[in-house]
Amino acid sequence: MIKEDNNGFVSFPMENKEIIKNYNKKTIVYIVAFSPEDASDNKYVLSNINIDKNTMNLISDDITNNQSMLFYFKNDNISINLTTCICVGWSDCIYEINKDTKWVAKFKDLTNEGKRLYYSIKKLHNNKEIRILTFNK
Repeated sequence: MIKEDNNGFVSFPMENKEIIKNYNKKTIVYIVAFSPEDASDNKYVLSNINIDKNTMNLISDDITNNQSMLFYFKNDNISINLTTCICVGWSDCIYEINKDTKWVAKFKDLTNEGKRLYYSIKKLHNNKEIRILTFNK
């Protein structure tokens, strides 16, 4: 049987002294684009893509670190409107740096193809915020 490659565009960390793999959950990484207006009170709906907090646990994004929950989920369980949302990789485990800190994908963790995809999204949505979101499920 051929093993499925779900890493996609992400280089997930290898288990070592600092990183521990926990096989009870999955890690899913997305590249998203959203309008700054959608994150404020002056929002307009360009698309109807949202993330339901009940289905996945947002660990963080590549910029704001642990403050991201308040930023993305201002209205209970449904996130701000996203212009685009692309799953770029997933793993059958979560990666823990320690019991209180989980691994979060950054730009440097994208493969060369992933970085090209990131720049393509940035070019397509040049007036939007582009972020890399890491979820556990």
